[in-house]
Amino acid sequence: MQEMLAAGHAVYQQFLNLAVWAKTNPGMGSLWRSGHELCFIWKKGTAPHINNIELGRNGRNRSNVWSYSGANAFARAGNPDSREHVTPKNVAMIQDAILDVSRRGDIVLDVFAGSGTTLVAAHRAKRRGYGLDIDPFYVDLAVRRMERCTRAPARHAETGLTFAEMAEQRGIVLPPRSRRT
Repeated sequence: MQEMLAAGHAVYQQFLNLAVWAKTNPGMGSLWRSGHELCFIWKKGTAPHINNIELGRNGRNRSNVWSYSGANAFARAGNPDSREHVTPKNVAMIQDAILDVSRRGDIVLDVFAGSGTTLVAAHRAKRRGYGLDIDPFYVDLAVRRMERCTRAPARHAETGLTFAEMAEQRGIVLPPRSRRT
């Protein structure tokens, strides 16, 4: 927590809140299995932050304790991404967080895109999702997941080639497509 707070204070203007993801089933751990994850919420800039909750006035009545299924429940439900990423996040939870603090058409950035959960959530919330990841495996995983979510092939911005066409050119064998997102 100290490292997160120090890094955040160095970049952002204001620490707004700490949300706790209270998982319905605990994840990994050595002494105690972790039944929660901490979500540090920061604000950049001096403009007022977006508050779509407004104490329930808009039908969104939320707290900073978020109860959603954890990764073990995803695996039991047959989610293909739970087998390919060690810590998948709950799409509904991320979508709710996006809806809380952004407007339709806004940009949502995830610099640790992993399996693409934030991108899927942004798409479902009618936002524009952008993602980065240092590991090409996870970039590919996120692209495949977005293709399943949108039911449209991803296209390379410069060449216009689909993800599958680029993989074929590079001699990469893609796993069979799934209908789940």
